[in-house]
Amino acid sequence: MKYQVQDFCRCMEALAPLELALEWDNVGLQIGHPDQEVSRVLVTLTVTMDVVERAIEEDVDLVIAHHPVIFKPLRQLRTDEPGGALLAALLQHDLAVYVAHTNLDQAEEGLNHWLARDLKLQDQRVLIPFQDGPAGLGRVGNIEPMTLGTLAKHVARLWGYPVRIVGQEMHEIARVAVVGGSGGDFVHQAKKAGADVLITGDVSYHDAMDARSLDLAVLDAGHFGTERIVTAELQRYLAQHFGADVEILEDNSGSPFVF
Repeated sequence: MKYQVQDFCRCMEALAPLELALEWDNVGLQIGHPDQEVSRVLVTLTVTMDVVERAIEEDVDLVIAHHPVIFKPLRQLRTDEPGGALLAALLQHDLAVYVAHTNLDQAEEGLNHWLARDLKLQDQRVLIPFQDGPAGLGRVGNIEPMTLGTLAKHVARLWGYPVRIVGQEMHEIARVAVVGGSGGDFVHQAKKAGADVLITGDVSYHDAMDARSLDLAVLDAGHFGTERIVTAELQRYLAQHFGADVEILEDNSGSPFVF
């Protein structure tokens, strides 16, 4: 059976409806034609030139990404600069690009659902509901009590990424809030939900100071560390829906930071 880009759009939007995206975000089909046929897909966190080169080499028709390749309005398209060269390569090689970003973060069974599942949160609920429905940002739930230091080591092993700690390592943790990606500014919501710790990424100095003033521990597991699960989960989801008719490849590009 032959599939088109629009079939993948519908499939992705069944998982992560476009209306769940935050107002400032840019999601959906960003490059390509809905009628373009698809026989091979590459799932990635971020569309980089390395990702584009792999897609070209492996005859990929569609790239599905978490981070937008077009985010701010384009004022110019200069192919002598990295952003313009990237877009030119995508267009030149007929590579369609579909993005699921904050709509996937807020989806009922999206990024934060997967993170909560990995952490084995019990009696969980959405941390910041979307219009009082089952979707929304973050999750909060209970775990078997353990020290903050033990939990930090567990999270680092679980997601394969270094963890920074805000709080006392011997402090006991029984209730956890988790927000994938950049969630350091949700310390107040985590505290209000009764969490002992917020696990997220991109925690700033001021976020950490706010958390300390609230007596809330924080584990900064990294933007990449809390989102890297996306590629494997989307690869699995798409393979279930399109079977052997379309090859779904996963990009495992690592974090740009060196530790």
